[in-house]
Amino acid sequence: MTPRVLVAAGLDPTGGAGLVADLEALQAVGAEGWAVATALTAQGPRGARGFVATSEDFLLAQIDALLDGGPRPAAVKTGMLATAGLARALAARLRERPLGKVPLVVDPVLAASSGAVLFDPGGAGLGDALAPLLARARLATPNLPELHLLTGEDVSTDAGAIRAARLLPSRAVLVKGGHRAGAPVDLLVQGRAVIRFAGRRRAGTARGTGCRLASAIAGLLARGASLEEAVRGGKQVVGEYLDRAGAAQRG
Repeated sequence: MTPRVLVAAGLDPTGGAGLVADLEALQAVGAEGWAVATALTAQGPRGARGFVATSEDFLLAQIDALLDGGPRPAAVKTGMLATAGLARALAARLRERPLGKVPLVVDPVLAASSGAVLFDPGGAGLGDALAPLLARARLATPNLPELHLLTGEDVSTDAGAIRAARLLPSRAVLVKGGHRAGAPVDLLVQGRAVIRFAGRRRAGTARGTGCRLASAIAGLLARGASLEEAVRGGKQVVGEYLDRAGAAQRG
């Protein structure tokens, strides 16, 4: 039976990121997705112009409707959550049956590629606003700027990034290294253990890589993969996506 993954994220009208990208990545690893919208965004080829968040009640109503009579998801992935209130409401719901024990992958989306802000902490610090959700997470997948914003730490070196990752309350953290100069290296930090995943840069540009990576990992966890296997498989999915995007841009 194909495992199902519940995804809570924003809708990007271009399909390059957000819920559409999430569902594509899940399909690539042999999983199916349930898409729960946290926000509508105004985005186009020249970047994001703003967003409108759903209400907390409607977020939970979407989840409850999907669970009523349907199979229990085997994993959950979150992307853009828009507001601290939505993040808190989702964290509370994910501690209840039937979702309380399924693996949760949190991609802490704070801004669009264009720099537009996509999360309103509501007067709290970013780390505090997301802390309840991160504490429930099997894995968090921040990039370096997100990790800095969440912790306030200097993440310009591997040592600094590892120290910052250990400050997050999630069980494990995958620090994405794409913003660092040179070859990208992702760091999987689990307690004292650190696994490095080397990558290579591709020519051209493509959006939604973070969305796709976290969703592919969630899909593979839903299929029973170990965390390390899921990260490797997720990186392969993203690499293939980048290769296709690069070929299309050259063509």
